Amino acid sequence: MLTRAFAEKVVLLCTEKADFEDFQRHTAPCFVYEFMGTQPYAGEWHGANAVKRQFTVFNENFTSEFEVTATEIYVDSEKKTAAVRLQSHPLTDRGGGEYRQHCVWFVYFNDDNKITRIVDYSDTKLVDEMIIRVATAKMKALRYTPDAGTPGTKSRVQVRAGHDETLHDH
Repeated sequence: MLTRAFAEKVVLLCTEKADFEDFQRHTAPCFVYEFMGTQPYAGEWHGANAVKRQFTVFNENFTSEFEVTATEIYVDSEKKTAAVRLQSHPLTDRGGGEYRQHCVWFVYFNDDNKITRIVDYSDTKLVDEMIIRVATAKMKALRYTPDAGTPGTKSRVQVRAGHDETLHDH
């Protein structure tokens, strides 16, 4: 029988300072982590290490480690389901924005108390804004290389070709 104490123990293995190896021992062979939304991270992630893979790629957007804390856990023993409210630790994304996310996970267990699926409902607007901020900062950084000159000045090629426009950072 699924208990709150057991569900909490397993959920804590993939939050805070996660122990993904131990968490994987509690997943069913057909485990799926489903991230809801329209972002590149959205969709079904399959396999025992799905949460770790998704967290790893998502973490590339931040200047420090992405971590979440489970603030509330509700368990329905009959339906073998847990609802978990999570909150990320304050972060700065690579676009310079402040980021603190709240989300809810629905965690589904089988008769052997193995997790078959986690459905993650995150703040998709917040995630979308962060993705755009990070991509914009990345593209701005790629616009100029040391040999490209500085914004607001004419390059030698422009002057020789008779162009009057200057390089601008828009």
